Amino acid sequence: MLTSPHPVVPRVERRHRLIEELRATAPRKLTARSLAERTGVSTRTVERDLAALQAAGVPITGPAAR
Repeated sequence: MLTSPHPVVPRVERRHRLIEELRATAPRKLTARSLAERTGVSTRTVERDLAALQAAGVPITGPAAR
């Protein structure tokens, strides 16, 4: 059995948490690293989730936002 330092969180809940973190700290900018620490996932997961949210039409802006 694989063990992870992070609990498994369903994707929709994780993405909702990202949106809430961004809203709570607006207009301050957050790094993917700080969002990862706040949500308990890897930086790469945050980057993928933010890209997916943008593709779904969520207005997220910033240097990493393409």
